[in-house]
Amino acid sequence: MAVRETSVWKGLLLALFLFAVDGQKPGPLFMVTFPAVIESGSDAKLCISLLKPQESLTMTVSLLDEKNRTTQLVQQVSSTSFHRCFSFQAPRVDRELVQKLKVDVQGKVFRATEERKVMFRRYLPLTFIQTDKPIYNPGQTVNFRVVTMDARFVPFDQMYNLVVVEDNHNNRIGQWTNVSSMGWILQLSHELNPEAQIGMYSLKAFIGDRTISQVFEVKKYVLPKFDVTVNTPQTYSVADVGLKVEACAKYTYGQPVLGQALVEVCREPFPYVVVPDLTRRCLNKTAKF
Repeated sequence: MAVRETSVWKGLLLALFLFAVDGQKPGPLFMVTFPAVIESGSDAKLCISLLKPQESLTMTVSLLDEKNRTTQLVQQVSSTSFHRCFSFQAPRVDRELVQKLKVDVQGKVFRATEERKVMFRRYLPLTFIQTDKPIYNPGQTVNFRVVTMDARFVPFDQMYNLVVVEDNHNNRIGQWTNVSSMGWILQLSHELNPEAQIGMYSLKAFIGDRTISQVFEVKKYVLPKFDVTVNTPQTYSVADVGLKVEACAKYTYGQPVLGQALVEVCREPFPYVVVPDLTRRCLNKTAKF
């Protein structure tokens, strides 16, 4: 009896194909699929398939740890073809750990055993810190929130050992100890000193030995009172009568600006060559908003 095997790796899915041939007669075929990397402590899944069994076969899938201790995951007895999927509890690990997944198929005539490696990994939760804006004036209040999500991007309530605000010289200017999020989000605020130095400041959250940080800038700035936009044609022919120019001024909160605009349109005689005694010609127009 000869045994032929093919291993297929695609992304994080490891498929194990085993084919058995007995002389000129095709023997049973079986397949086991499972993730190559499994999250620590999660509900993992594996699928087994059996094709063309010629007798009653017992198919056992077990997990072997680094000390060769065996944990049986699945055992199926069948004399007919089947395809089934099962869930099992992945072992909890604090680091990356490689174990073996053992497949054993036994009958009165047919027998095969194969092993493949599987990695168990602890996925740390994802924590994000978000401020209500990237730049603050001295004396303003920094509003921020902290949210923690699991490996499936589902938020959950988290206890933070320490949350701090540091200035541009890494001096601690604010802190909260042993604070927990409510409704998945921790919302806090810190009022900057009116004489705060300009520069890059930091927000830091500590979860055990992990540190998550986010920066924001403190500088003196003034928001523009209003914006002006000018719309003109991309091209203009000397044969055209008149040139339409639209100027629009709006305050930052969206209301129009009352005033007047001076529009100047100039024509260069030779844009790329300087010719003595030839000057540009301009047309000025003043309009009220």
